[in-house]
Amino acid sequence: MPHLRLADFEMYHELHGGRGDAVVLVHGYTGDLGDWRHQTADLARDHRVLVMDHRGHGRSSAPCDRASYTIERMAEDVLALVDAVGFERFHLVGHSMGGMVAQEIAIGAPERLLSLVLEDTGHDFPVARIEAVRQIFEARLRLADASGMEVVAALPTPPPPPHQTAERTAEARARLASMAVDGFAGAWRALCSWRGTTPRLHAIRTPTLVVYGELDALVVAGSRWLGENVAGAVVEAIPEAGHSPQFERPALFNAALRRHFARATGRSEAIASGS
Repeated sequence: MPHLRLADFEMYHELHGGRGDAVVLVHGYTGDLGDWRHQTADLARDHRVLVMDHRGHGRSSAPCDRASYTIERMAEDVLALVDAVGFERFHLVGHSMGGMVAQEIAIGAPERLLSLVLEDTGHDFPVARIEAVRQIFEARLRLADASGMEVVAALPTPPPPPHQTAERTAEARARLASMAVDGFAGAWRALCSWRGTTPRLHAIRTPTLVVYGELDALVVAGSRWLGENVAGAVVEAIPEAGHSPQFERPALFNAALRRHFARATGRSEAIASGS
């Protein structure tokens, strides 16, 4: 199995495609590399694509030390994996928590990036400052510790966005049920403790696309702020999409990716191949 042994866990990953520019896709909280299945299949036709599961997610192992889950540490994990597979420069795409990880990489290792995509993410994590949301998540963390993740996964959830299939909703619930409690709690801690990038965004000079679902109420403001404050960023809103347009409306999302890659590399054929 394709696992990379790092200092405190084993990171599951997959490589797809065999030619073209490298693309690294970084998933969000409680997600896994399956979140990118529509992008992996499309981009692998003319790119080398790397996907992975964060520590405590998917088929990666889950460190017991919850303090080891930080956004900065996850950025180090991704860079270690990129080095291990031999990518020198790459397009970096980060979704939600993965977008925070991507910002840390863009600031700390800008020389590695061909371009940057920040999907449904922000420059900080304002959700943790909403008292009602914080209380709900803290209650879920206590429930997870007391009763396990299957009980957490069975809790009621808001209605799904209009283009999310019932199969996808069931898959997300099953994935949450199988998640390690340490990963669930540790990654939430990472989000809440992240210092954000507000005073550091000026350091991002990589060609950047900020893309978000127009129905993602909690993230729209943060995404727009990124678009206004990252130098030269292009902003695209995906209509009728919520927090995860990469699998809610994959054709629109993939077309936005390809337009961005074409702008960043000056290769007009990249647009044509995605049409």
